[in-house]
Amino acid sequence: MIYRDRERVRKALAHEEPDRIPFCTFHPPADAFVKVLDSLNLDPDRRACYFEGDFRYVSFREVVDRATYLPYLPGLPADAAAVTDFGIGETEVFTAEGYVAGKKTWHPLAGIDTIPGLDAYPWPDMTDPRRHAHLDEEVRRAKAEGYTVIGQMSQTILENAYRMRGMEALFADFHERPSFVARLFEYHAERRRFQAKRLIEAGVDVLRIGDDIATQQGLIIGPALYREAIKPFHVSVVKVARDLKPGVPVLYHSDGNLTGLLPDLIDVGVSAINPAQVECMDLVAVKREFGSRLTLWGCLPTQSIFAHGTGDEVREYLRWMKRELAPGGGLVVEFYNALVTPVFLSNLRVFCEEFFDLANT
Repeated sequence: MIYRDRERVRKALAHEEPDRIPFCTFHPPADAFVKVLDSLNLDPDRRACYFEGDFRYVSFREVVDRATYLPYLPGLPADAAAVTDFGIGETEVFTAEGYVAGKKTWHPLAGIDTIPGLDAYPWPDMTDPRRHAHLDEEVRRAKAEGYTVIGQMSQTILENAYRMRGMEALFADFHERPSFVARLFEYHAERRRFQAKRLIEAGVDVLRIGDDIATQQGLIIGPALYREAIKPFHVSVVKVARDLKPGVPVLYHSDGNLTGLLPDLIDVGVSAINPAQVECMDLVAVKREFGSRLTLWGCLPTQSIFAHGTGDEVREYLRWMKRELAPGGGLVVEFYNALVTPVFLSNLRVFCEEFFDLANT
């Protein structure tokens, strides 16, 4: 038996019954994850499932002239920070135990609040072939190896904007400088439309977009403001992809409780959401209401059971997930936002012992 099967994923995303629940694994797998897998006596198919999974991500490459953005990043540590394509500065933040717990962000637009300021900013040129010339061969090779290929362009509009401007400043701008916000979002959308076009031309099977737009309590942008200020840009990006490849699945990423925005996202053209955070979303209710139109992608309780629970609780959750979320397709399993601790690794071991056989539908 060869593990990967592109038809499996097609069926799952089309809400048909696949031969087994698709799995999107870490890639490349973290060292701690590899140690767990290597400690198990896995046959080739199980190793392929956990080490490689059903999917492969492809994305544009960054071409960053760090010196160009340093004047916009006062206080950025000289030797400990990364700078992104859009000029955002980042340093990793660690827990007291030494685990990576997130990133501190430096906002290059923190001091810019005018349209001329935006116009003068050194926006990245996504048409530069150094960013995307590799895509065609990378997609071709991944498909030849049996993967379903995801074109990655998350932090599409809102999230990258508040990472550039600062969240408090941007949220004030919505009310004080709406024209400034519209120009800021259009600078993003112009680049995302090109990226979507190029990814589809390269042959990706799924387009991943998204903006973190929710907390665990609810949305950080209400539906009315979303429809007015953000949705048109999401629509424009998805339209480019669907004009080239009608029906291409669109995966939307946002942490938190997205429930209140699901009708709008479906209207945009979104056909799957991740991480579908079970700690704060009623996934059974979501599947009941939107199941024929929306794939649940992720669905693992990394924040609760995997972080603090027992192996028996992991087993019980996996049985619940298969019973409640898997029937009729529309489910992809993936780990998101896991804090790698000894408890997590212990529970990950249980997952790897159980999931492969349980995933048979």
